[in-house]
Amino acid sequence: MKLPSHDYYRRLLEDFRKSDDLQDNISVQQESDGSAEEYAELFVGIPESEAIPQTSAMDQLMALTGLHDVKHAVSREVSYHRIMSLREKLGRKAPKRLMHMLLTGNPGCGKTTVGRLIGKIYKEEGILSSGQFVEANRASLVGRYIGESEQITSEKIEMAKGGILFIDEIYSLTESHEGGMKNDFGMKVIDTLMPVLSDDSSDIMVIGAGYRSNMQSFIKSNPGLASRFPVVIDFKDFILQELMEICHSHIEKYDFQIAAEAENKLSSLIERVCAVKNSGNARIVLTILDNHVIPNLCMRIDKMLKTHTMDIEEMSLIIPEDIPGIKEILPLVEKSVSNIGFSCK
Repeated sequence: MKLPSHDYYRRLLEDFRKSDDLQDNISVQQESDGSAEEYAELFVGIPESEAIPQTSAMDQLMALTGLHDVKHAVSREVSYHRIMSLREKLGRKAPKRLMHMLLTGNPGCGKTTVGRLIGKIYKEEGILSSGQFVEANRASLVGRYIGESEQITSEKIEMAKGGILFIDEIYSLTESHEGGMKNDFGMKVIDTLMPVLSDDSSDIMVIGAGYRSNMQSFIKSNPGLASRFPVVIDFKDFILQELMEICHSHIEKYDFQIAAEAENKLSSLIERVCAVKNSGNARIVLTILDNHVIPNLCMRIDKMLKTHTMDIEEMSLIIPEDIPGIKEILPLVEKSVSNIGFSCK
């Protein structure tokens, strides 16, 4: 008897997993041709990741809140590499160009998250061989003595081969440090990176991330840097509506709900926090939820359970009482407390 393909069984397994009556399905199959055990044996050894298709990295990027310009820029790069690869397969010439990137923007706007996804996307598209994500910064690259910075940087490059070397605040490698003295060891890191940054055929991608203004100074510090980072993607601050969407996603992720009055209070709080320079974008939103709102809810529920029982729905509902004041969120920013009427960009 000719058996169906593995794809058939993967789909069958997925349907079975969704069924509330798996055993009945097997019983019916046994009665019909006695081959249920044969089918079950074929399921053994098929990894679950293959049995049920996973969401692609590009789909994960597109599912992120906001970041419309970022999504467009990454899609354009992927399309370029995809079509150039197709041209080569069809015997046509394809221009080579560097794929290194600079991601600019304020803290908490998604640069590291997108950097990780780019590695996965480029792996799925065959642009990079493995897509691993190696994170670094000045502290992890600059050594204390002569020759150490070059050695450390070379090791990081080796670790990142086939994937991405992500350098946060990359401009700190070229800025002055220690009382205005030029950071020569930082420049040694740049010098060590230059062969990789100049090779359009190397199986590694360098991504630098940081503030927009500092990145402009970084590019000006060396005449060759601009051409080595041909792709610059700017991350805009999230607007209030997007931050509230992030709130909802995070709340729903852990099976909580939020009352309408609490949502209004939370929205007003986030709006006031956004008025403070470099408040953190999505990062501060998650901080508010994880470090303040949910702990406040837990303390309230903990007290109530001492006197009466509650069902899980009551225990999962965020109410106005759980939303903190701005002094709790930004205790070290005095003027933030009185800044009312500002809104997110």
